[in-house]
Amino acid sequence: DWDVHHGNGTQKAFIDDPNVLYFSIHRFDHGNFFPFSKDAGPRIVGNGDGEGRNVNVGWNDKKMGDDEYLVVFEKLLMPIATEFDPDLVLVSAGFDAAKGDMGDCNVTPEC
Repeated sequence: DWDVHHGNGTQKAFIDDPNVLYFSIHRFDHGNFFPFSKDAGPRIVGNGDGEGRNVNVGWNDKKMGDDEYLVVFEKLLMPIATEFDPDLVLVSAGFDAAKGDMGDCNVTPEC
């Protein structure tokens, strides 16, 4: 899920499922960005059998852009996803992290 907002509904649906890897990149601002939930923080890693299958990358600053997103994808998401070895990948792709949009981030179409 890459968007300026945390995918709290998706996370909640799969928080204890060991067969689903959930990964979210979003504005967090220490829990002070919508949906204003500490559940969007980096310490929320899944429950029970799903522990380790939930990854939150919550930005605590504005203006995150291509460089920051690419580093997260290349150095964090892809190694975790490769190890998980999914049969199917579903992507929730919001566009409000785009440069000039409401999220106050700087991701460009080239990214």
